[in-house]
Amino acid sequence: MIARLLKVLVCLLLFAVLAAAQQTQSKPSPSPSPDQPEDIIKVYTELRQTDVMVFDSKGQFVDGLTRENFELKIDGKPAPITFFERVEAGTGNEEAQWLAARDQRPAKPTAPTSYGRKVLFFVDDIHMSPASIVQARNLITKYLDYEQTEYDEAQIASASGNIGFFQQLTDNKTVLRHAVEKLTPYHRTGKDFEIPPMSSYHAFLIDRGDTNVLEYFVDELLKQNRLLTRPVATDLVRARANNIMRQASHWVLKTLGALDNVIRDSTNVPGRKVLFFISDGFLINSNYNDMSNAIRSLASDAARAGVVIYSIDARGLVPPAVDNNASADLSNRLVRSSQGEIFAFQDPLNSLAEDSGGRPLFNNNDLYVAVDRGLKETSFYYLLGWTPERTDDGPTKVRKLEVFVIGRPDLKVRVRKGAFTLDPAAAKTAKRSESEKTQTLVAKLQHALAASGPSREIPVSVALSYVDTPEKGPSLSVVMEIPIEALSSDVQAEKPSTSVDFAGAVFDREGKSTTTFGQNVKLAEALKRGGRKLTYTHTVFPRPGLYQVRVAARDALSGRVGTAKSWIQIPDLSAKKLTLSSLVVGERPSSNADVSAGPLFSNQVPLNVARRFKSDSFLRCLVFVYNATRTQPDRLTDIAIQVQVLRNNKPVITTPLKPVAAQSGHDHDRLPYATEVSLKGLAPGRYTLSITAIDRAAKTSASEQVRFDVQ
Repeated sequence: MIARLLKVLVCLLLFAVLAAAQQTQSKPSPSPSPDQPEDIIKVYTELRQTDVMVFDSKGQFVDGLTRENFELKIDGKPAPITFFERVEAGTGNEEAQWLAARDQRPAKPTAPTSYGRKVLFFVDDIHMSPASIVQARNLITKYLDYEQTEYDEAQIASASGNIGFFQQLTDNKTVLRHAVEKLTPYHRTGKDFEIPPMSSYHAFLIDRGDTNVLEYFVDELLKQNRLLTRPVATDLVRARANNIMRQASHWVLKTLGALDNVIRDSTNVPGRKVLFFISDGFLINSNYNDMSNAIRSLASDAARAGVVIYSIDARGLVPPAVDNNASADLSNRLVRSSQGEIFAFQDPLNSLAEDSGGRPLFNNNDLYVAVDRGLKETSFYYLLGWTPERTDDGPTKVRKLEVFVIGRPDLKVRVRKGAFTLDPAAAKTAKRSESEKTQTLVAKLQHALAASGPSREIPVSVALSYVDTPEKGPSLSVVMEIPIEALSSDVQAEKPSTSVDFAGAVFDREGKSTTTFGQNVKLAEALKRGGRKLTYTHTVFPRPGLYQVRVAARDALSGRVGTAKSWIQIPDLSAKKLTLSSLVVGERPSSNADVSAGPLFSNQVPLNVARRFKSDSFLRCLVFVYNATRTQPDRLTDIAIQVQVLRNNKPVITTPLKPVAAQSGHDHDRLPYATEVSLKGLAPGRYTLSITAIDRAAKTSASEQVRFDVQ
């Protein structure tokens, strides 16, 4: 049985990888080889670029502007624009343009298939009603169903943190839908249950000196307890309002802190990110300094991370506030004072958006209109750079940033309101101790694996392949790959000296590490095998479930690190449902003649780990069909396969149904199917390969997909 399975695998690709599934021992994980640390570390960064959007009176982006059309002022003083480029969001060149702006040098164009838009959804579930949570879930689901393309990545985060491990930037819609499912109302504790009820807005007004609201609650308290004097009752009401405001401030700071963490985590993600902040609103009291500092920190971090915020009031079209105590307030004091409640709750949402270069989108019951508008408005922008002047004002000095289009006061310029010259977290430059150096070297790969953002000092690709084996059940093969040209060693030398430390970890849906692995691979050994890529393969045998695999690689000679991560669903075959294995893909160059006949090939092609294909090549794919129904009376299966290549969810290639050959005596529990698709004629870009198996006996189907790029 095992020999027959391996024979089928050898016919196509991934021979070493899938054969490794039969091994019972994993290779040991040696310690990374040391490199030469630097004694001096950099302790601050400068904000030297800002993204600018310009709109006409109809709300259309004004294209075709040049550097000479703009005027930049810092604290009211003109500053020379040393870098200027027009940027299209979601293109491969966007990353290069942002990196170039930091160094004030021209951007080098990159492949258009590098990456797409980065869209973040932050749901303030702490300050949202159950109805608003439903609205937010529907909004994000609609985005996933109709807006997100093969290029785009999204992240769904919440103020409470209830989303857990699924709160990550990813293009995997299965993971994103799991995150949506975890969005539920957050039940806060410590509410005020005194009579009459005092809302946070009432407490806010009392704290701000509103005598009408204060006197109403004082009068009500005196009615309940006639032994109190008015001064004592006044002090009690003020204390009650202060306690409510402190509790409300605690939850506001929790929300702002969670939002700041999401923004900071996106700093290492290249390009600009659009963040939709979804909330019912909350109150910001200037009497609490921590809240002011939190808002200021958010604006600074958003600028450094390249995050623009669009705020959405999840309540939609908000009706005028109706006070529950109005029936008992014959003097209408509460009604008069409550007129500004809606605007007070929306004010921080407005500030967050305006300060980051975005804008608030309120008073619309169709919340998706706000998302659609925000994505369209941020499709194009201008990137301006300048060299800041060093001063002795301290690292947290806020600079007023202004951008104008010369001679065009009719145009709306949307830009970040302020800039921090230096990183607030900066410390004095110092030498590292020897113990710190050692600890840094030993933990470098572990830190890279734990980081939320990617490290791209060296390019690392990872491919995950799941198959079911007769003896061990689910087998997951992890293949890591680095182009040799990306390493610092001279590959032309007689004995290339460098090596690469590979490391990886497998995490379950709760974020717990189930497996760790690693290997040091010598460059000289890879060159002997005639390859131009350094690879490392590891196989694990997980239980059914959803997993994330994170990998890291370190060039031992230079110390540079690269990381990658990917998700995979290991199905539960005990459910007896029709299921497919992972799609294992390889590339056959057009120069290699295909001498095979039928779906299984006799000539080998290498596994394509990066899933980047030449436009004149052939994509080869292997898949296994599990739990196929056996027909009567011969007990053979009746499975047909259809192959599609999709772009933007639309088919560009569709093959006719082809039966999967099944003969007596073969392993019908694991039906192999291999096919080949010509990529000739496909324009450069990202595509999705989709294979659907149809069980004609049971009238059921199963599909599996994998994304790839045509260059």
